[in-house]
Amino acid sequence: MEPSQADGKLLGLLSALLYAVFTLLPGSNSLMVLWPWVFVWQMTLTLPVIWLLWQGWHKPWRSLVLGNYLDWVAALTVVGLAVSTIFAEFPNQARWYGWAALCVLAALYAVNSWISTPQRWLRLLQFQGGLSLVFMVLSLVLWLRQTYWPELERLRILSQYGLEIGFDFNVVSLRNWHPVGHQNYVAGYLILVLPLLLCLGLLQKGYARWIWWGGVGLGLVNMYTTSSRGGLLSLAVVGGAALGVVLLKSKLSRLWIGLSGAGFLGLLLLLAGSNNRLRSLLESLVNGSGGGELAYRTITNAIGWRMGLSHWGSGIGVGGVPIAYQKYRPVWAGREAELAFQLHSTPAQLWGEMGIWGGLIPAVGIVLLVALVIRWQRFEAVYSRETALLTWAILGGLLGYSVISLTDYQLDNLCISGVIVVFLAALAYQFRQMSGSSTEIAAELTGKKYRRSLVGVGLGFFLIVQVWLIPVHRAWALSSKGFEALEQSDLDGFVQKLTGAAALAPWEPYYPYQLAWNLGNLSFQARDPAQQQAWREAAIAWFQTANAVSPYQEFGHSNLGWLLMSQDTEAATEAATEAFIQSVNLVPNKRGVFLGLGFSLLGQDQPALAVEAWVLELLRQPSLITSPIWQLAQFEPVYPRLVERLLQAYEDLINTFASQPEVETFLRQNRGALNWWLGNLTATEADWDRSGSLLNQAVLSAPEPDVLRAKVADLADSAAKLTLQAWINPASRQSLLEQAWAFSQRDGALSEVTPPTEAIAELQQGMENSSSLRQWLTENAPTWEPRSQRLGFGALSRHVDGPLPSDFLPRIENIPMTLFFADLMPSLYFNPPLDLALKEKQVALIEALKNSS
Repeated sequence: MEPSQADGKLLGLLSALLYAVFTLLPGSNSLMVLWPWVFVWQMTLTLPVIWLLWQGWHKPWRSLVLGNYLDWVAALTVVGLAVSTIFAEFPNQARWYGWAALCVLAALYAVNSWISTPQRWLRLLQFQGGLSLVFMVLSLVLWLRQTYWPELERLRILSQYGLEIGFDFNVVSLRNWHPVGHQNYVAGYLILVLPLLLCLGLLQKGYARWIWWGGVGLGLVNMYTTSSRGGLLSLAVVGGAALGVVLLKSKLSRLWIGLSGAGFLGLLLLLAGSNNRLRSLLESLVNGSGGGELAYRTITNAIGWRMGLSHWGSGIGVGGVPIAYQKYRPVWAGREAELAFQLHSTPAQLWGEMGIWGGLIPAVGIVLLVALVIRWQRFEAVYSRETALLTWAILGGLLGYSVISLTDYQLDNLCISGVIVVFLAALAYQFRQMSGSSTEIAAELTGKKYRRSLVGVGLGFFLIVQVWLIPVHRAWALSSKGFEALEQSDLDGFVQKLTGAAALAPWEPYYPYQLAWNLGNLSFQARDPAQQQAWREAAIAWFQTANAVSPYQEFGHSNLGWLLMSQDTEAATEAATEAFIQSVNLVPNKRGVFLGLGFSLLGQDQPALAVEAWVLELLRQPSLITSPIWQLAQFEPVYPRLVERLLQAYEDLINTFASQPEVETFLRQNRGALNWWLGNLTATEADWDRSGSLLNQAVLSAPEPDVLRAKVADLADSAAKLTLQAWINPASRQSLLEQAWAFSQRDGALSEVTPPTEAIAELQQGMENSSSLRQWLTENAPTWEPRSQRLGFGALSRHVDGPLPSDFLPRIENIPMTLFFADLMPSLYFNPPLDLALKEKQVALIEALKNSS
């Protein structure tokens, strides 16, 4: 057989083509969980397996193995994946992602087997470099066209409302996430390939050199636009390591090397200093603080640690993070990192999903790789300059990626795992040349009959997996048609197809969640009582099905609770209480969970316990006290008791945290705001004098116009400042209120930023009908009823075919207090000491509930 036939040339080309597609496909990280792209993604994973089986049938064993004990690391990986899958909390999710991991491992062996000559080794790296160059061009073009230029237009429109705001990389959506889907993924890819492009340029002459080096420059520009702190740190580490290697290996003058190092450092400082988000990293380092995202990473790493500890021998199972995340989320996390589909740290992800195997496999692999690199560099002189440079480039890329992997998990992106496969296969080839032998174990396994028997076993396993995948893909395709039917208002078709999808893949919570939410949402819109009841009962049943499949999702329990409350029966109200208890145990700081618990308890004629639940809600969401909901007749008897218990809770907590100024300040700010809302201005002054801000002083001085003008002049630009200016300048009231609205929504889409005429008119009319600022805010302010949308629901569910749900939580909000004066009553977002203290109150409430039943 011809070598190209034995290599499976066609299969290799198809694998390379699909790898290129998922490298360059815009939004690939999202499309891989959207039908029909998920099928293409699965084919991209499957082809290397077929390619490897073909090679195993036609080629001797010694041409397949990695050599130098790397095969033992691969075998350890397979064992770890098997153990993790067998003992997984959610075994079907583990099979899905475990198979994907095995496919990547198969790709490594298939590429490794193809690299049989130095020419192929070089061609492979040139292919990867060329693909990376196209990636960089595409990334920058897409960012300019879809992000940068539209944002400039949005800012121009904002300027019409007097808001002069610059381009802000602190806004996540403005960072360069193209084409992969997230800015950190782009940065991870860039740090892998930039050293390769640099060294490919060093090996070329003429225009070819400048093409490669142009790619390096383009990559640095892209890195800047990602605003990735991990990317900047990785770049610094790679640059430092490169200078160290040059100092040890090169004959260049120390002066030239020193100047190069200074130039590289200057470039990094320029990148960081001209980017407001990266600049904050330098400021946090100078100040000795961790920056605002430290809390997020701390929480996700703590979750990974808890997952691994709970199942140290196997982890919770690969792919288990999204569905089990909230089970392991610490109570002190507040509202930070409520839900995620990855832990933003590769070590945390591997430990959480694979337990001891997730630590052992990387540790053994890294130690072996370091040993092989040390051994290889001793023989570096016998290699060509080309080989040595490109090998160092590969090592530099892997070193940089190892740094960024500490702050993110990206191995589920084919473009990134593909580069790692290419690099590891290329290193394995070079290490085999150094060792002078293909493998330690090939001598015993070279028989054709034995080899083909193993291929037969592999083929059988492959077919079993494909049989298992068939209903999964059928369910996905069916659900996609169902969502198309929903868009066309074909409700029967939607229900039929989603019900079929749920039957084909009963372990997937996404299908029952979508059925439950859509039917529940329609039930609130239906005018026919019989139809409304039928849809609501079906929605409740589907939420119960979804919660049984995925018991650790606050979303399912909370919305089930609100649907049950709408049934207005004793049994439904009791069931709602149980649903809300599940929610508060998962995410106690989620807006509305204690509010719902209180409603259900009041419905069971337990007003005292209802008040305690509402107190816990108001301590976390203080602005809820400004909602007109408390003016409803059903709350009139309990409202005085609620205010009394809330003030007492503040007093107890302030005494508890008297030695912690930051927590005490937060509590005094909100207690002062509560007393201001209730009209007890003397008590307000007592709290705000100790913990108040310029805004507090301005609000308190509102009865004295001249004093208020002076106070407002000292305020920083904000929606509150513009609103206060509108209060003291009736002639400019409308335009100032429009500016205040635009300012409060300045990070939103144009539809959100543009002030609605009716709301502005109501705000203005309310001011004109009020004799004081406080009267306007407490008595004459307009309200609205927004829905809490579950942003990212699809991505977090690893399905993006259907619509984004909105909570059934009833929200009636005071517009100016919510939009303009939110700083008067700041919500509890991330405050671990206070969250832990509130946990004690939560436990006491749940215990009281048990005793009362």
